[in-house]
Amino acid sequence: MKTGDLVRWSGSADADDGLGIILKVFRHPDEHGDGEAEIWWMPSLGQHGHRGIYPARHRYMEIINENR
Repeated sequence: MKTGDLVRWSGSADADDGLGIILKVFRHPDEHGDGEAEIWWMPSLGQHGHRGIYPARHRYMEIINENR
């Protein structure tokens, strides 16, 4: 995971699927934790875009396009 990667949030019954861009990785996931990344979530299904700090590794988030 690195700045510019495109990620997808899916699989949660509580939230809509969404696409986001990694703005900054503060800590990469490792054996001690899930790490942290700032993600900008694109507007979808009538929702405004937003950004925040999220776990860099989560069961509902996947990297779908790595920035080269």
